Amino acid sequence: MKKLTLIVLTALLPFAGICQDQLKVTVHPGVELLTIIQILADRYPDPYTSTYSKEVLDYFGKYKDHPAVKKMRSLTKTFGDTPELGWCMSGFPDIKIYEPTDISWYNYNGKDNMLEYLKLCRDFFNDTHFWDFYQQHQSRYEQWAAPLKTNVDTAKMIEKLKDFYRYNTDVRWYICLDPLNSWGSHAVNTKVINPQFADWVVYTTGYLSGRGGTVATDPVFGVKNFEYLVWHEGSHIYLTNLLKKYEQQIDELSYLFNKQDDGMKSNNISNWAYCFDENMVRSITASLYKKYHTERQFKRQVAAEIANDFIYVDDLAPFIYDNYINSTKYKTFNEFFPEILKHLKKEYPKKD
Repeated sequence: MKKLTLIVLTALLPFAGICQDQLKVTVHPGVELLTIIQILADRYPDPYTSTYSKEVLDYFGKYKDHPAVKKMRSLTKTFGDTPELGWCMSGFPDIKIYEPTDISWYNYNGKDNMLEYLKLCRDFFNDTHFWDFYQQHQSRYEQWAAPLKTNVDTAKMIEKLKDFYRYNTDVRWYICLDPLNSWGSHAVNTKVINPQFADWVVYTTGYLSGRGGTVATDPVFGVKNFEYLVWHEGSHIYLTNLLKKYEQQIDELSYLFNKQDDGMKSNNISNWAYCFDENMVRSITASLYKKYHTERQFKRQVAAEIANDFIYVDDLAPFIYDNYINSTKYKTFNEFFPEILKHLKKEYPKKD
């Protein structure tokens, strides 16, 4: 919840429906670099056991006292998704660092601290010969990526999402495989982190089927619920400009924030803007389930969102389906979006 020089793997598989320049699936070197540093600093969830995680620890374990690792240990607040700052880096192996103007990580640790950390991470890259390790594993990265590429292309997940928004753009998709990530997936807002990648929809996916892994097995990136990830996380990116454009009107609905619900607390949703965004992407995803899946699957999806206290999905998903997906009145979702705000204001009027 809460992408160049791009490193493009050799021998990318051709696609029948999605051209290979539109979709990348690989281990991003910057993200992997920062993940390894956090693991060495004991500031990252333990990765599942695999041949790869063992090789990482065997290779980099001796660098636990590197200045980058020490700096990570000293930071006030970090999370599993802190390695997204690897997108500040480009030009591998001759790393250039983009210094974002304003990002949430500065609020936690201070801008100077975070920029110093990124520079020390570049030193770690050079001092440990990280690029050699990364290059040696490229064929493995390709093997892990192949099933996801095939699945995304065959199911036409991206095409279905683009068809929903009816928005013509050169946006491209980058799926970051996180072989050391045992905690989940999230979208990366590259427009803020590094604007040169603003036309990439980026999200990470961890080694989520690894509980039975051993040092003799490689990570396996399952495709279960991957469609939900594509539609949910992709929608976060598509909605960015709309949320900014209608910020005032959205704020006027802040009385709808169900901040006392357990789901809001467990998801660390502390404000209405965040709550609205999550209800929107989940409602859109549910409406796509209604279009492309059975009624039972749609109802189960809505029920799951309600159980997690995203209470407006029950109303918004059918509203979006009936008045947008199943209608020819609006040419694009951008044109339809204000109707959602009007609907919420009408159905849930503010009480004096």
